[in-house]
Amino acid sequence: MVLILRYLRAYRRSFLLGLVCLVATNALTLLIPWLLKEAIDAIETLTGAAAARRVAQYAVAISAVAMVLAVVRTGSRWFILGTSRRVVADLRERLFAHMQTLPASFYARHRTGDLMSRAVNDLLLIRSLFGPGVLNVVNLALLYTAGLAMIAALDPMLTLAAVLPYPFLLLAVGRVSQTIHRRSNAAQEQLAEISNKAQENLTGINQVKAYVREEAEIEAFGLLSAEYRRRNLSLARARGLIVTLMGGLGGVSTIIVLFLGGWHVREGLLTKGGFLAFMSYLAILTGPTIMMGWVLGVMQRGLGAIRRVEEILGAASDLPGDRVEDPAPDLEGAVRFRGLTFAFPGGPPVLRDIYLEVPAGSVVGVVGRVGSGKSALVQLLGAVHPVPPGTLLLDGRDINTLPTSGLRAQVAMVPQETFLYSRSIAENISLGRPDAPRDRIEEVARTAQLTRDLDQFPQGLDTRVGERGMTLSGGQRQRVALARALMMDPKILVLDDALSSVDADTEEAILGALRTYLKDRTTFLVSHRVSTVLSADRVIVLDGGRMAESGSVGELLAHNGLFARMHRQQQIERELEAL
Repeated sequence: MVLILRYLRAYRRSFLLGLVCLVATNALTLLIPWLLKEAIDAIETLTGAAAARRVAQYAVAISAVAMVLAVVRTGSRWFILGTSRRVVADLRERLFAHMQTLPASFYARHRTGDLMSRAVNDLLLIRSLFGPGVLNVVNLALLYTAGLAMIAALDPMLTLAAVLPYPFLLLAVGRVSQTIHRRSNAAQEQLAEISNKAQENLTGINQVKAYVREEAEIEAFGLLSAEYRRRNLSLARARGLIVTLMGGLGGVSTIIVLFLGGWHVREGLLTKGGFLAFMSYLAILTGPTIMMGWVLGVMQRGLGAIRRVEEILGAASDLPGDRVEDPAPDLEGAVRFRGLTFAFPGGPPVLRDIYLEVPAGSVVGVVGRVGSGKSALVQLLGAVHPVPPGTLLLDGRDINTLPTSGLRAQVAMVPQETFLYSRSIAENISLGRPDAPRDRIEEVARTAQLTRDLDQFPQGLDTRVGERGMTLSGGQRQRVALARALMMDPKILVLDDALSSVDADTEEAILGALRTYLKDRTTFLVSHRVSTVLSADRVIVLDGGRMAESGSVGELLAHNGLFARMHRQQQIERELEAL
């Protein structure tokens, strides 16, 4: 309801103009039967030329009212239906902007397909709520209020008889509408399942084909689709029951009016013109009554959609830095972990009691077995997840006291699994600096050794890559991501196994080109390959989320611990590969 009131207030001028047009529309609609009544009564009471003149006058009046009615009815739809589209456009932009502010923990709890369903399908239902829903609800209220007053003025007793079935109908409609609400929510949730399944299959289409899963995936999608059809049919039956009830009411009221109204005309309690007007008013009320079932369905589905969208809009970031409004200071790059223990939401700790001090401008190597916590450690530098207060300091300041956006502008991360947009290579490189000059783009591309492969790109750096960069090799995608990070000119650079997909020669060339670039920057080299961190000023070894070893490369090799064993093992593997 909060969302409904928000947009009714925001667009109150358009909705009020639509309301004025609806009032005029209903007034003119109800005026026509009254004019028809007067015309019939004139025929009954007048004769000859006088009757003809009076009927002609009423005919002209009815025609004029009908033409004005057409214009005013169009205006009501223009204001209300047009405003509903502006409401949804505003809500869509607001929803997208809010989703950009939500942290990684939110997306870990929600599936992409479900979010897509809410951002697309649910917004269409909300548009129907603010458009046809509001239009018909207001129209029904006005029409019933004025229409019942008009027929009561014609014949109070006949009016009472005509509306006698209504209390029983409203009771039945109230119970059926609850069923519609439940079944509507169930249908929308199933549609989210279908969207999620489609998104997963399209994203992982290469895996589907590689493991010959086409038939199995088609069958699984068919089961989801069949369930969606079943839930929609169940919803349609409930909505159809209301339409049947409403239609039955109209028939019962018509039969009552025909018998009782005919008797009133015969007894002189109602004129023939009045009886015709009464039947016309009843017909006018019967149409909206039958539509009430559809309107209730629109309202219930729209309210369910609003609830699902409000769940996203009500989600807040759990990052303390998102609530800091002060501008971010220019970092020097000193990093200090002080007894850091970290766990992902709902999981066990992945880092335990980490103590580490990194001077500004130094290069730190982070190695360890798979699952040792390497990626989790360096991700915290970019404020991807919240950390306990006082356990991670940048330039002596608690990371929780630094504004997230200002911090991330100075911390660049290159993950192992890169993501590229379906744009040109140059546009992907300049993502964080869209106004960067061409020579700067080419410079970072050379540093990342991307220019080695320019002959493979039809338009050089202007070559458009496929969705998620799938037209590039894994190594090429990593180098584009590296160039993109270098373009940010960060104070802290994190390479999280960012060279795992390039060969040893290319890796050595990249690290050589980076030595000058990294001179004034704090750099974290995360790798499962010991050779990557041999040039680091300091190396830390993680094991089971704890810092098992720390020191220079020479010290760790001399210590003959986990790092030395990894080094020997990888040397043997390289020698065997060379045979």
